[in-house]
Amino acid sequence: MLTDASALTGLDALLTGVPAEVRTAYSRAVLGELRSNAVLLETLETFLACDGSWARAAEALHLHVNSVHYRIGRIEHFTGRDLSRLYDRLDLWAALLCRADSA
Repeated sequence: MLTDASALTGLDALLTGVPAEVRTAYSRAVLGELRSNAVLLETLETFLACDGSWARAAEALHLHVNSVHYRIGRIEHFTGRDLSRLYDRLDLWAALLCRADSA
């Protein structure tokens, strides 16, 4: 039950109102096989945190930008999502938040 709507300032806050088992199921469904690949999960988190900037993600990960392109391609393959689309980015970001919350 929502008691203070002013606390809903971001997606992470909104997701706290979703039952833990639903968050876990969502994360599993969206991330799929990716859940067991720590390197690709780190790449995804970094890429999204860098607002989809290939160069900034490469710098943050200490990789060549081509390596980031390759890893993002693998992420898209495993998840069936297109990281050039905002809708897919939001799905993946929410899944990461749900994963972190249930870990």
